[in-house]
Amino acid sequence: MTARQLLVVVALVQGALLVVLMLLILINRWVRGRARARLHPRRLRLDATMRGWALGEVNAELVVRALVALPRAAAVESLVAWAARLSGERWRALAVELARRPWAAQFRRAARSRAWWKRLQAARFLSVASAPEDAPTLARLLEDPHPAVHMAAAAALARTPEPLLVRLVVHRVPQMTSPVQAYYASALRNAHALAVPLVIEWLAQVYDPALPRLVEFAGRLGDARLREPITTHAGHRNAEVRVQVARALGGFPHPRSVPALRALTTDSVWEVRAQATRSLGRIADPTSLDPLKARLGDAEWWVRLRAALALTRLGASGRDALLAAEIGPHADARYVARLVLGLSSQALAEFAA
Repeated sequence: MTARQLLVVVALVQGALLVVLMLLILINRWVRGRARARLHPRRLRLDATMRGWALGEVNAELVVRALVALPRAAAVESLVAWAARLSGERWRALAVELARRPWAAQFRRAARSRAWWKRLQAARFLSVASAPEDAPTLARLLEDPHPAVHMAAAAALARTPEPLLVRLVVHRVPQMTSPVQAYYASALRNAHALAVPLVIEWLAQVYDPALPRLVEFAGRLGDARLREPITTHAGHRNAEVRVQVARALGGFPHPRSVPALRALTTDSVWEVRAQATRSLGRIADPTSLDPLKARLGDAEWWVRLRAALALTRLGASGRDALLAAEIGPHADARYVARLVLGLSSQALAEFAA
């Protein structure tokens, strides 16, 4: 066989494979379309039944029948969607009914499945329809190695803040990245009575290597009882702790927060100075004018920018300070003042937040 013939054979094989791939895509779309068409009437029936339940016109048995008629994945998806639409009282009554049904036991068994997508279905179901006795199952799901599973299970904390689950979440804080922390802090919004004492107790461990992540999490919780324990670490020897303290105190507009932040604006680490400057802008206390003006001459560009943006939050006095810096002797301050004064109000609202 010549090289030319070999190339022709390869081209024909590749063309045939491409045709087969296109056929598979078209067949897959056709099959999925047929499945959606068959499923649509049952979804409509469930929606009508859920609306009747919301109005008190339908009993729980009809709701369960409509759910059982759907594939498990579709049923869970509909339940999660309706959980956000029904009033708290009506949903709690339905969740209690669902928790007692044999149909719900399938999801509890799925929590031990080797397939992560089945565990995900279990987590999503229990996040909206769990009972107090489901706490051990939810604890298992919160420790699941797959991130989608344990984050789906975390939604249950907003409805059933069990002490076991709250304690488990707080002790997992050191392993959480910042976006995951934000998600868990939101999930714990109804469980501050349980979470805050645990966080305060942990914040007392001055030399704990997990302290930076814990201070960050405490700031995200935003509970007023956490302000003082956070402030006590403003002089911590670990720079990362001071960075997190400077960031967190911006969410606690209190007279005692401002002196701590003013001290942090002169920290030897520029990341600390930048976060403290930003937080002073968030609090917008009039006594912060002089420290912020001083940061316009900082050696680090990011700190100077944060200072200029923070000054815009102080109203007329802050704007006057920027106008004075724009024609002042310090070249770096002139540049950053000119930059910020040239921003639109919409851009300022976005950057100075």
